[in-house]
Amino acid sequence: MLMAAALASGGALASSSSLEPAVPRFGDRVVATATVVAGDEVDAGSLHAVGGFGPLEIVSGPVAERHEQGGRTEVGFRWVLVCLSEDCVPGSARRPIALPPLRVTGEKRDGSPVATVVRWPKLAVVSRLTPSEAAATTPRLRRETTLQPATYRASPGAVAAAIDGLAAVLFAAAAALGLRGLLRRRRRRAEERLARLTPLERALRYAKESERRPPHDRRRALGLLGRVLGGSGSPLGGSASRLAWSPPEPSVAEVETVVDDVERSTAS
Repeated sequence: MLMAAALASGGALASSSSLEPAVPRFGDRVVATATVVAGDEVDAGSLHAVGGFGPLEIVSGPVAERHEQGGRTEVGFRWVLVCLSEDCVPGSARRPIALPPLRVTGEKRDGSPVATVVRWPKLAVVSRLTPSEAAATTPRLRRETTLQPATYRASPGAVAAAIDGLAAVLFAAAAALGLRGLLRRRRRRAEERLARLTPLERALRYAKESERRPPHDRRRALGLLGRVLGGSGSPLGGSASRLAWSPPEPSVAEVETVVDDVERSTAS
Protein backbone atom coordinates (compact mmCIF):
# COMPACT_ATOMS: atom_id res chain seq x y z
CA MET A 1 0.00 0.00 0.00
CA LEU A 2 1.39 3.41 -0.98
CA MET A 3 1.26 6.09 1.70
CA ALA A 4 1.68 9.90 1.68
CA ALA A 5 1.74 11.96 4.87
CA ALA A 6 1.43 15.65 5.71
CA LEU A 7 1.44 17.51 9.04
CA ALA A 8 -0.80 20.48 9.76
CA SER A 9 0.68 23.64 11.18
CA GLY A 10 1.03 23.57 14.95
CA GLY A 11 0.74 19.79 15.01
CA ALA A 12 -3.07 19.85 15.46
CA LEU A 13 -3.67 17.45 12.53
CA ALA A 14 -1.56 14.83 10.77
CA SER A 15 -2.76 13.10 7.61
CA SER A 16 -1.91 10.14 5.41
CA SER A 17 -3.48 8.58 2.32
CA SER A 18 -3.45 5.41 0.30
CA LEU A 19 -4.82 4.02 -2.97
CA GLU A 20 -5.39 0.29 -3.32
CA PRO A 21 -4.43 -0.93 -5.84
CA ALA A 22 -2.01 1.78 -6.87
CA VAL A 23 -1.71 0.26 -10.36
CA PRO A 24 -5.22 -0.86 -11.30
CA ARG A 25 -6.32 -2.25 -14.62
CA PHE A 26 -8.75 -0.16 -16.63
CA GLY A 27 -12.22 -0.46 -15.08
CA ASP A 28 -10.98 -1.85 -11.75
CA ARG A 29 -12.29 -0.35 -8.56
CA VAL A 30 -9.87 1.61 -6.41
CA VAL A 31 -10.22 2.06 -2.65
CA ALA A 32 -9.06 5.54 -1.60
CA THR A 33 -8.39 6.04 2.13
CA ALA A 34 -7.54 9.32 3.83
CA THR A 35 -6.56 9.11 7.50
CA VAL A 36 -6.37 12.17 9.77
CA VAL A 37 -4.97 12.06 13.30
CA ALA A 38 -6.35 14.86 15.50
CA GLY A 39 -4.81 16.10 18.73
CA ASP A 40 -6.72 16.60 21.97
CA GLU A 41 -7.40 20.24 21.13
CA VAL A 42 -9.39 19.26 17.98
CA ASP A 43 -13.08 18.32 17.99
CA ALA A 44 -12.75 15.10 15.95
CA GLY A 45 -16.50 14.94 15.36
CA SER A 46 -16.35 18.18 13.33
CA LEU A 47 -13.89 16.83 10.74
CA HIS A 48 -15.18 16.39 7.21
CA ALA A 49 -13.52 15.89 3.82
CA VAL A 50 -14.01 18.19 0.85
CA GLY A 51 -12.80 17.53 -2.68
CA GLY A 52 -13.10 15.45 -5.83
CA PHE A 53 -11.18 12.71 -7.58
CA GLY A 54 -10.65 14.08 -11.07
CA PRO A 55 -11.63 11.59 -13.79
CA LEU A 56 -12.47 8.89 -11.23
CA GLU A 57 -16.10 8.53 -10.23
CA ILE A 58 -17.29 7.75 -6.72
CA VAL A 59 -18.98 4.36 -6.49
CA SER A 60 -19.59 4.62 -2.73
CA GLY A 61 -18.47 6.68 0.23
CA PRO A 62 -17.20 8.39 2.09
CA VAL A 63 -17.34 5.93 4.97
CA ALA A 64 -15.93 7.52 8.13
CA GLU A 65 -14.35 5.55 10.98
CA ARG A 66 -12.98 6.87 14.29
CA HIS A 67 -10.44 5.28 16.63
CA GLU A 68 -8.95 6.62 19.88
CA GLN A 69 -5.28 5.99 20.52
CA GLY A 70 -2.77 7.59 22.88
CA GLY A 71 -4.77 10.73 23.58
CA ARG A 72 -5.34 11.34 19.89
CA THR A 73 -8.27 10.50 17.61
CA GLU A 74 -7.73 8.81 14.24
CA VAL A 75 -10.45 9.55 11.69
CA GLY A 76 -10.45 7.59 8.42
CA PHE A 77 -12.42 8.47 5.27
CA ARG A 78 -12.80 5.72 2.67
CA TRP A 79 -14.17 5.86 -0.89
CA VAL A 80 -14.58 3.27 -3.63
CA LEU A 81 -13.68 4.79 -7.01
CA VAL A 82 -13.74 3.71 -10.64
CA CYS A 83 -12.79 5.32 -13.93
CA LEU A 84 -14.43 4.27 -17.19
CA SER A 85 -13.87 7.46 -19.17
CA GLU A 86 -11.37 8.08 -21.96
CA ASP A 87 -9.15 9.98 -19.50
CA CYS A 88 -8.23 6.66 -17.93
CA VAL A 89 -7.75 4.55 -21.07
CA PRO A 90 -4.11 3.39 -21.18
CA GLY A 91 -2.11 2.80 -24.31
CA SER A 92 0.82 0.45 -24.60
CA ALA A 93 2.24 2.06 -21.46
CA ARG A 94 0.74 2.92 -18.11
CA ARG A 95 -1.61 5.90 -17.93
CA PRO A 96 -0.58 8.12 -14.96
CA ILE A 97 -3.44 9.95 -13.24
CA ALA A 98 -2.88 12.74 -10.75
CA LEU A 99 -5.72 13.04 -8.26
CA PRO A 100 -6.47 16.51 -6.87
CA PRO A 101 -5.64 17.06 -3.18
CA LEU A 102 -8.31 16.44 -0.57
CA ARG A 103 -9.02 19.08 2.07
CA VAL A 104 -10.10 18.02 5.58
CA THR A 105 -11.54 20.80 7.74
CA GLY A 106 -12.91 20.99 11.26
CA GLU A 107 -12.82 22.99 14.48
CA LYS A 108 -10.77 23.05 17.62
CA ARG A 109 -12.53 22.79 20.94
CA ASP A 110 -12.19 26.56 21.39
CA GLY A 111 -14.14 27.09 18.12
CA SER A 112 -11.23 28.12 15.93
CA PRO A 113 -10.97 26.45 12.51
CA VAL A 114 -8.42 23.83 11.65
CA ALA A 115 -7.61 22.20 8.30
CA THR A 116 -5.14 19.98 6.54
CA VAL A 117 -4.51 18.99 2.93
CA VAL A 118 -4.29 15.31 2.04
CA ARG A 119 -2.27 14.51 -1.08
CA TRP A 120 -2.83 11.23 -2.87
CA PRO A 121 -0.12 8.82 -3.98
CA LYS A 122 0.58 8.38 -7.67
CA LEU A 123 -1.94 6.30 -9.59
CA ALA A 124 -1.24 4.53 -12.88
CA VAL A 125 -3.81 2.63 -14.94
CA VAL A 126 -2.73 -0.32 -17.07
CA SER A 127 -4.54 -2.08 -19.88
CA ARG A 128 -6.62 -5.20 -19.32
CA LEU A 129 -5.19 -6.61 -22.58
CA THR A 130 -1.89 -8.38 -23.03
CA PRO A 131 0.52 -6.89 -25.61
CA SER A 132 -0.39 -9.65 -28.09
CA GLU A 133 -4.13 -9.04 -27.61
CA ALA A 134 -3.67 -5.27 -28.01
CA ALA A 135 -1.66 -5.79 -31.22
CA ALA A 136 -4.27 -8.09 -32.78
CA THR A 137 -6.41 -6.71 -35.61
CA THR A 138 -9.51 -8.06 -33.91
CA PRO A 139 -8.97 -8.10 -30.14
CA ARG A 140 -10.17 -11.21 -28.35
CA LEU A 141 -12.97 -10.09 -26.09
CA ARG A 142 -14.64 -12.11 -23.40
CA ARG A 143 -18.39 -11.91 -23.65
CA GLU A 144 -21.35 -13.58 -22.05
CA THR A 145 -23.11 -15.81 -24.56
CA THR A 146 -25.44 -17.70 -22.25
CA LEU A 147 -28.25 -15.90 -20.47
CA GLN A 148 -29.20 -16.94 -17.00
CA PRO A 149 -32.68 -18.51 -16.83
CA ALA A 150 -35.39 -16.07 -15.84
CA THR A 151 -36.84 -16.43 -12.37
CA TYR A 152 -40.20 -15.19 -11.15
CA ARG A 153 -41.61 -14.54 -7.73
CA ALA A 154 -44.97 -15.87 -8.99
CA SER A 155 -45.80 -18.08 -11.95
CA PRO A 156 -46.54 -15.95 -15.05
CA GLY A 157 -49.37 -18.31 -16.01
CA ALA A 158 -50.98 -17.98 -12.58
CA VAL A 159 -50.61 -14.19 -12.64
CA ALA A 160 -52.13 -14.02 -16.14
CA ALA A 161 -55.06 -16.22 -15.06
CA ALA A 162 -55.62 -14.07 -11.97
CA ILE A 163 -55.56 -10.89 -14.05
CA ASP A 164 -58.01 -12.40 -16.56
CA GLY A 165 -60.31 -13.45 -13.74
CA LEU A 166 -60.14 -10.03 -12.14
CA ALA A 167 -60.85 -8.39 -15.50
CA ALA A 168 -63.91 -10.63 -15.96
CA VAL A 169 -65.21 -9.74 -12.49
CA LEU A 170 -64.67 -6.02 -13.11
CA PHE A 171 -66.39 -6.27 -16.52
CA ALA A 172 -69.38 -8.05 -14.97
CA ALA A 173 -69.57 -5.48 -12.19
CA ALA A 174 -69.43 -2.62 -14.71
CA ALA A 175 -72.14 -4.28 -16.83
CA ALA A 176 -74.35 -4.80 -13.76
CA LEU A 177 -73.93 -1.18 -12.71
CA GLY A 178 -74.68 0.00 -16.26
CA LEU A 179 -77.81 -2.17 -16.47
CA ARG A 180 -78.96 -1.00 -13.07
CA GLY A 181 -78.56 2.62 -14.10
CA LEU A 182 -80.41 1.98 -17.38
CA LEU A 183 -83.35 0.32 -15.60
CA ARG A 184 -83.45 3.14 -13.08
CA ARG A 185 -83.61 5.75 -15.85
CA ARG A 186 -86.34 3.82 -17.66
CA ARG A 187 -88.36 3.49 -14.47
CA ARG A 188 -87.98 7.19 -13.74
CA ARG A 189 -89.09 8.14 -17.25
CA ALA A 190 -92.09 5.80 -16.96
CA GLU A 191 -93.04 7.35 -13.64
CA GLU A 192 -92.72 10.83 -15.15
CA ARG A 193 -94.95 9.87 -18.10
CA LEU A 194 -97.47 8.32 -15.71
CA ALA A 195 -97.51 11.45 -13.56
CA ARG A 196 -98.50 13.53 -16.61
CA LEU A 197 -101.61 11.38 -17.26
CA THR A 198 -105.08 12.32 -16.03
CA PRO A 199 -106.68 10.02 -13.41
CA LEU A 200 -108.92 8.48 -16.12
CA GLU A 201 -105.97 7.92 -18.52
CA ARG A 202 -104.01 6.32 -15.68
CA ALA A 203 -106.94 4.04 -14.74
CA LEU A 204 -107.40 2.97 -18.37
CA ARG A 205 -103.70 2.19 -18.62
CA TYR A 206 -103.82 0.03 -15.50
CA ALA A 207 -106.87 -1.79 -16.88
CA LYS A 208 -105.12 -2.53 -20.18
CA GLU A 209 -102.01 -3.80 -18.40
CA SER A 210 -104.15 -6.03 -16.14
CA GLU A 211 -105.24 -8.01 -19.20
CA ARG A 212 -101.83 -9.74 -19.05
CA ARG A 213 -102.01 -10.34 -15.31
CA PRO A 214 -103.84 -12.67 -12.88
CA PRO A 215 -107.57 -12.18 -12.17
CA HIS A 216 -107.04 -10.40 -8.83
CA ASP A 217 -105.04 -7.69 -10.66
CA ARG A 218 -107.90 -7.30 -13.16
CA ARG A 219 -110.33 -6.83 -10.25
CA ARG A 220 -108.20 -4.07 -8.73
CA ALA A 221 -107.73 -2.32 -12.08
CA LEU A 222 -111.51 -2.42 -12.82
CA GLY A 223 -112.26 -1.21 -9.29
CA LEU A 224 -109.96 1.81 -9.80
CA LEU A 225 -111.53 2.52 -13.18
CA GLY A 226 -115.04 2.32 -11.61
CA ARG A 227 -114.12 4.80 -8.87
CA VAL A 228 -112.61 7.29 -11.32
CA LEU A 229 -115.62 7.06 -13.66
CA GLY A 230 -118.04 7.28 -10.74
CA GLY A 231 -116.31 10.42 -9.52
CA SER A 232 -116.84 12.03 -12.91
CA GLY A 233 -120.52 10.96 -13.00
CA SER A 234 -120.11 8.52 -15.89
CA PRO A 235 -122.67 5.66 -15.95
CA LEU A 236 -119.85 3.33 -17.04
CA GLY A 237 -118.42 3.57 -13.52
CA GLY A 238 -121.09 1.26 -12.14
CA SER A 239 -120.50 -1.30 -14.88
CA ALA A 240 -116.77 -1.38 -14.19
CA SER A 241 -117.31 -1.67 -10.42
CA ARG A 242 -119.90 -4.47 -10.74
CA LEU A 243 -117.60 -6.42 -13.06
CA ALA A 244 -114.67 -5.91 -10.68
CA TRP A 245 -116.38 -7.47 -7.70
CA SER A 246 -118.82 -9.92 -9.32
CA PRO A 247 -118.49 -13.54 -8.15
CA PRO A 248 -117.13 -14.79 -11.47
CA GLU A 249 -113.61 -13.58 -12.08
CA PRO A 250 -113.50 -10.89 -14.79
CA SER A 251 -112.19 -12.33 -18.02
CA VAL A 252 -109.74 -10.66 -20.35
CA ALA A 253 -112.49 -10.18 -22.95
CA GLU A 254 -114.74 -8.45 -20.38
CA VAL A 255 -111.94 -6.08 -19.39
CA GLU A 256 -111.29 -5.25 -23.06
CA THR A 257 -115.01 -4.52 -23.55
CA VAL A 258 -115.11 -2.10 -20.61
CA VAL A 259 -111.95 -0.34 -21.76
CA ASP A 260 -113.30 0.01 -25.31
CA ASP A 261 -116.61 1.40 -24.02
CA VAL A 262 -114.84 3.98 -21.88
CA GLU A 263 -112.51 5.07 -24.68
CA ARG A 264 -115.44 5.48 -27.10
CA SER A 265 -117.41 7.50 -24.54
CA THR A 266 -114.51 9.82 -23.83
CA ALA A 267 -113.76 10.23 -27.56
CA SER A 268 -117.32 11.27 -28.40
